[in-house]
Amino acid sequence: MSHKQRVIDFIKFDRTLTEAKTIYNSLPNKSLSFLGSFNRMRDTEADRKLVAYHLCKAVGLEERQMLALWGTKVQSQPEEEKTQPEMVVVDFSGTTLEKILSLNPATASWKDIQELAGALSDNSERDPEGRKKVDLLAFIKSERELAIVETSKEVPIEVKKTIKLREQFPFLREKDCPDMLKLLVNEMITAYEKYKAGRPQLFASLTAEEEGLLSRDIVDNFIENKEAFAELEHYKNNGQILGAHPIFEAQKIKEELDALNAEELSLKASALRKNISTNKKKSGETENVEDQAKYDAAVELYSWQAQYVKSLLKKK
Repeated sequence: MSHKQRVIDFIKFDRTLTEAKTIYNSLPNKSLSFLGSFNRMRDTEADRKLVAYHLCKAVGLEERQMLALWGTKVQSQPEEEKTQPEMVVVDFSGTTLEKILSLNPATASWKDIQELAGALSDNSERDPEGRKKVDLLAFIKSERELAIVETSKEVPIEVKKTIKLREQFPFLREKDCPDMLKLLVNEMITAYEKYKAGRPQLFASLTAEEEGLLSRDIVDNFIENKEAFAELEHYKNNGQILGAHPIFEAQKIKEELDALNAEELSLKASALRKNISTNKKKSGETENVEDQAKYDAAVELYSWQAQYVKSLLKKK
């Protein structure tokens, strides 16, 4: 199905913000600045219409066509005609990468950490900087990142398999499916698209710094995708939300900000501006790729909070 037809079907049959974000993420002509505004939108008629306008603009539909479609009532779409988000995943069963990803630093025993670090050291001929727990965990984290990047380079396309999310996780169709899981699917698809986009660049001629930054981005999006998949699998098997994915922490932050009064929000806005400025400065000054990624992540975290606080202050 073409992007244009998918947008037309969205206006005819859906019009939810959740589906809109999923579609917008897949468009080649999407605006990253508008994509960031999704998190600040409410499920209102005005916001849904604004999203429809940007979707149509991105696929070349004129505004008059959009308005004509919008002027009709939402129709029921036959189940068999509904498009399903698809993702390509790689089976890492039995690989070193699977062992690394399965280790949870928060719950792993000291024996498990020692054994995994020892096995990784034997395989790679690289050694941890020390024998303390913090040194071994840092070594495992570093080996995990190398394994993800190397596996991304090596895995042939034919060993991949496509998963249709609503077939794999049928609860996504149900009316009582938690909204956070629907948002998680959007995050999952976004992370996968970023991972997929970065993967071919690993074969390009890059400077050491460029490869380091690209590898960091691929690693982050690979891990975020795996975390999202784990959330969906947990809900499918247990009927309860696991809550380990970063999106749940973001929701918690939003709820805490929602509880602040105007004076408290003003103070928070000032503190966030200071944090953004500090981390931007540190990012620009450091030559260490890992540190730069850490500071950039902090800037991103504080920036969306600042935007959210700004939107709350307008309502006070």
